[in-house]
Amino acid sequence: MKLESIPQRYLGMWRRSLFQQANMLDTTTLVFWIQTEQHHVDIRIPASRPIFDSTNQLEDFSVEQLAFLATQQGFTGVTKVKSNLAEWLREFDYQPFSAQRDIGKMHFESDSILIENGVDVDYIERWVKVPYSHLNLSMKHLVVEDRHSKKVPARLFTSNNTFAYVRPRSSQLPPAESISAAIDYYQPSKEVLLDWLDFEISFGEIIDKNHGGITHSTLPFREGATFKFNEL
Repeated sequence: MKLESIPQRYLGMWRRSLFQQANMLDTTTLVFWIQTEQHHVDIRIPASRPIFDSTNQLEDFSVEQLAFLATQQGFTGVTKVKSNLAEWLREFDYQPFSAQRDIGKMHFESDSILIENGVDVDYIERWVKVPYSHLNLSMKHLVVEDRHSKKVPARLFTSNNTFAYVRPRSSQLPPAESISAAIDYYQPSKEVLLDWLDFEISFGEIIDKNHGGITHSTLPFREGATFKFNEL
């Protein structure tokens, strides 16, 4: 299937400064979105996520700590834009599959301020574009291994001096509104829960052509680590 390029003004990296829905206002969740001509990557980490100093791998987390990781969000896929409507088709999602469309009515207040109004769900998001993030914009398909040494598809994005890496889980999530809801309903063992949460979305800064430094990740122990582009 041939993918169409989206308008140039969308391209680059965006940070969400506001989310409003019904009586809820969120200005603290860390949300970054990189948009290339066809593909996107998004990460959403709650500001209330604890600091996990004693963990060096996913297996180090307690069941209670894993339950908190389950509240994170992130995804990657293809973006389609028609007129002032943008739709994000999620190919790999940290949370369970949803039949609900991720589609918004978009309004550019300026080249660096974008307002998104939900179409199927009533919400408002305000996005601020990172300066010069349209430079060095790329997405590369990869094949890597998960914690069980199973080969899985992955993606590496660049946006100026920022990179994002997505490596999905090899297992499938059960039907549920969220991972948290699945935990409550299915009461999985810790080993199953580890498989559910073995999904890395990492953002960081490019140091040189072979190295990057991870600053934000759905796997907290990866933050502060050196990412080696030449080993992918």
